[in-house]
Amino acid sequence: MKYLLIFTILFYSIDCQKQQFTYRFSDGSKRKLEELKPNISEKKWEPLRIHFEYLSSNYNENYTSYITEILEMVSIFFYRFLLVRRMNEKITFKESYPKQFYGFQIKQSLMDQQYDADLVIFVNIENSTKFYKAYCGPTVYDELSLRPIIALMSWNINYTKIDKTNKIIYESNLESAIHEIIHGLGITYDYFSKYYDSVTGKNYENPNFYKQNNITYLSTPRLIKFARIYFNCSNLKGIQMEDNGGPGTSDFHFERLLLYNELMTGSQLTGNLLITDFTFQLLQDTGFYRISDYTPDQSQWGRNKGCKFVENYCNNNNFTEFCYQKNIESCSYERTGQSICMQEILGGQCMYQQIYTDQFCKNDQNQVQNKSSQIITYYGSDSICLDGSISPIESYQKFTCQKFKCDLNNKLKIIIGDLEFDCSQSGSIQIPNDFFGNLECPNNPENVCLFRNDCPNSCGLKGFCINKQCICSKGYSGLDCQQQCDDYRYQGSCLQNCPNLTYPLDIIKYCIGCPGNCLNCSNYNQCTKCKSGYLLREGFCDNLLLEKELDYQNPEYIDENNNPQSSDTNSAEIVISTNSNILMMCIILFMLLY
Repeated sequence: MKYLLIFTILFYSIDCQKQQFTYRFSDGSKRKLEELKPNISEKKWEPLRIHFEYLSSNYNENYTSYITEILEMVSIFFYRFLLVRRMNEKITFKESYPKQFYGFQIKQSLMDQQYDADLVIFVNIENSTKFYKAYCGPTVYDELSLRPIIALMSWNINYTKIDKTNKIIYESNLESAIHEIIHGLGITYDYFSKYYDSVTGKNYENPNFYKQNNITYLSTPRLIKFARIYFNCSNLKGIQMEDNGGPGTSDFHFERLLLYNELMTGSQLTGNLLITDFTFQLLQDTGFYRISDYTPDQSQWGRNKGCKFVENYCNNNNFTEFCYQKNIESCSYERTGQSICMQEILGGQCMYQQIYTDQFCKNDQNQVQNKSSQIITYYGSDSICLDGSISPIESYQKFTCQKFKCDLNNKLKIIIGDLEFDCSQSGSIQIPNDFFGNLECPNNPENVCLFRNDCPNSCGLKGFCINKQCICSKGYSGLDCQQQCDDYRYQGSCLQNCPNLTYPLDIIKYCIGCPGNCLNCSNYNQCTKCKSGYLLREGFCDNLLLEKELDYQNPEYIDENNNPQSSDTNSAEIVISTNSNILMMCIILFMLLY
């Protein structure tokens, strides 16, 4: 039996007729924010420390235990990837700060504390019929850097599945928490106009966003330059933000039709969300954050499809990302499960393949649900959907999940029991004579390998997966976070000391390399030479094509032969187009499809 459970959870709008939550400052705070100009210092960029403080000690112990585990894992993620200018070692609650955040009273005992953190998030837990799963928004900002330093998060257990044995649910809750905290970091509508160049403290040359036909478009420099390369659309002026879903969803999230399952779209469909360079570059564009050593998730949705995709989406019936006949079944666009062509609230008139919850190939618990069938299937992180089926008896199915692997040359192979089949080209698999059925290799088999983001065993309830790498919780290491480790962690290994050319993050026991797009560095926060196609600015590397938008003090870059080059835009465009590869990252509407 196939289940398509669509449960719309409003993260921000709770009982729309009576009460609304949005990521908005009070009128007074917003006016003050608009008047302030950043006054950044020469302080070094350091890993982002997040401290979570519960508003009450009376929450259900089981709920608190589970949410604490999620938040501790998420704090490791942000410490590992985001850097901030540390304006103060401690956050002290000033008398001028509001005493209520989004309707929640802050106790005096919490206001009297000092917090060793760069961001304090006060956390509420409730189990109510209010129609939301979780939300988070900034409440207090530093008056020098303008960066949020206090935020409020609320979790509604009534719409949060708590299952410590289900890897898909655990990963979904991690994704929810990361998504919400990113809003708390300043990715909200009220903040869009205040983003600035982190080197100079000045506004960018062009406006950060604009409105067209009542739709918001983000136009910050790093985000737009990345998007132009990704979509292969050189005249792209802005990234459309969501225009459906109501207050708190529209304007605050990336457009679903444009970026599909990117983490910062407005809802979650069955299947993993991706943290791509759309999110990482936007975080850098705020002026509040820089990125340390990282490898973002890779997406193929709309990639290289040109300006027509960005402008028309499903309207010309040419793009395979969309489907055009309602209720037709097939493998999903990314082949992560069996699906049906449907509309959903954020897609407007466009339709795309939505995965049946019990046919999501990456969920190994679906193996148990489908064990009664004589059809041979395989569910797990290393499974994909194929057209056709295979069975020891005369039984057939249109689509099945099968095990796969990729060799070092990104050649796809399908594994059925002890048998291995070459699927490096499209066409039928030669089924053994003692089996019934037919299996078809994907039309573009190389994409399965090139755009694979999955981690072994989905990190086994002990970590978070990004671009085939598990970021493990404290005390664990290994490719799937199943190895106990009290020492440093690096690329799945447990080490007493960090390898050469890596640098220790003692608080989370991780070794990391140079900052993003850096070739050589003296520390995790100090690049000395950028990769080809990037320019060095204050110890970090920016896309060379940003030269006109950003104030470069030293407009030179180093080519692949270590020769200084002038900043010629045409030559830079060639370098980036050949080296970009696959760079690709809910509050209000959250679709629970598992």
